Amino acid sequence: MINTVGMAMFLSYGILAEMLLTSSALMVVLAKIGLNKQNIFKIPLNLLLFQIVSVSSGIVYYIVDPVLPSVLNLRFNLLSLTIYLVFYILMNRILIYFLEKYWYCKEEITIIDSELKFSLLSIFYVIPIAIMLVYLEELYAYVGIYLASLPLITLALIFKFYFNIKAKNKHLSEINNLALELTGKYSQKEIISNYIKSWAVIFTAQKISYFEASENMKITKIYDYEVDTKEIHQVHSEYLICPDIIKASWSSNRMMVFNSSDEWAMDFPLSYKPESVLVLPVTRAEKIVGFLMMVDPKRDAYKDSDVVSSIRVLHSYLNIALENAFNFEKLQFNSRTDHLTGLTNLRAFENELKQFTTINTERRFSIIIIDLDHFKKVNDTYGHQAGNELLKQVSILLSTFVYEDERLARYGGEEFIFFIPDKTVAETLVLAEKIREKIEESNFNTHNYLSKRELVTVNITASIGLATYPDQCSRVKDLVTLADRAMYVGSKQRGRNRVASLFRGVQDDPEKILEPEMVL
Repeated sequence: MINTVGMAMFLSYGILAEMLLTSSALMVVLAKIGLNKQNIFKIPLNLLLFQIVSVSSGIVYYIVDPVLPSVLNLRFNLLSLTIYLVFYILMNRILIYFLEKYWYCKEEITIIDSELKFSLLSIFYVIPIAIMLVYLEELYAYVGIYLASLPLITLALIFKFYFNIKAKNKHLSEINNLALELTGKYSQKEIISNYIKSWAVIFTAQKISYFEASENMKITKIYDYEVDTKEIHQVHSEYLICPDIIKASWSSNRMMVFNSSDEWAMDFPLSYKPESVLVLPVTRAEKIVGFLMMVDPKRDAYKDSDVVSSIRVLHSYLNIALENAFNFEKLQFNSRTDHLTGLTNLRAFENELKQFTTINTERRFSIIIIDLDHFKKVNDTYGHQAGNELLKQVSILLSTFVYEDERLARYGGEEFIFFIPDKTVAETLVLAEKIREKIEESNFNTHNYLSKRELVTVNITASIGLATYPDQCSRVKDLVTLADRAMYVGSKQRGRNRVASLFRGVQDDPEKILEPEMVL
């Protein structure tokens, strides 16, 4: 519409009239967008761009019009007008391209896109309507302008309706694709990360943050995503007092939309003052577990009812995906964890050991097996529940010895297994002895479940065996067998409460090992 009326003004009154009309229309568009103080520079910038385009296109027209042959003996040369409008469109697009690429530093930007193609196609109706507008204005004055505006307004409405439908279909398609992507993920962290990045592409936002919610209206910021840099940062910033903007969503358990900074009090440190804010509660099992907050410097970014409806649909997919991922992670955790002690179970331990040793074939590995002495006596004296309490306390004690790549698991019954990389036999023996001494000197508190459940103190010792690869065996798979044999033969059969290890060099057949060569 602007191009059509602008061309009519250019043909009737010259470049200055066209520039004034274009600048006025531009100001209306920018006012409708709702610029704030941070974006006020866009007004002179866009005015300058449009003036450069208007002047350069007018000069091109005045150069080519006298030398090009007339077509259909019309008052205006159609070929000159076509060159004028093509140059106008291309010049505008080239300036925008350089602006976005070198000012805004956008990477995925091209000169030839769907917008340019549509603008070039518009030549077929812009020129005829512009010429008709000039003729009717000369013949019938204002009445002629009204008559010429009818087809222009009709086309504008048709195109507006078309692009609205196209935009909605695009949104629905993107939402559907993201929903399918989310349902295919089984990690809550990955789902939230993908959702944040995709959300910024489908809708509008300058910054997106994710908060975890705890009791007593306390929240902790976990992620910050900057749309301009496309970088997501993991943070842990705790808010002892829940900000009002999130508290409103928490209290009502619904999405909150703020279209202007006048509607809310700013209580988040940002480098700019956002105008539009959207807060979405994240739920699991109908309980709020977090919040997503989107902020944008433009006003009314989330005012459109269709956009809000699309956001609600997409967000429901997120809650479903997070619920599924939570259940999957819980199931996976339970399948890898010993239900009593909370330590890794034997199957998961063996898988981790296999993965580690397959990748790190050149490194030294040690296995320590810890067996609690006379544990059956505890069960017989105080009950099996007392034995379970003792196992929990021992597992907590053993966990204090675990660092980085080391792994601790429940081996079964009253036995524990400890995997340690990068230690020599002597270093592993020293560590095992420290563990033995700590268990022996510790007082464990439990209850006598066979009497009146009074509190009792239990002291216990441990028999420990260990083996190291490649110092004591040539195959990693023999480590557990050798450590277990060292524990039974070298410690249990020699009076318990001691550490035993093999001392001789490479042992290829663990069945031939009758007793350890070194005993502490």
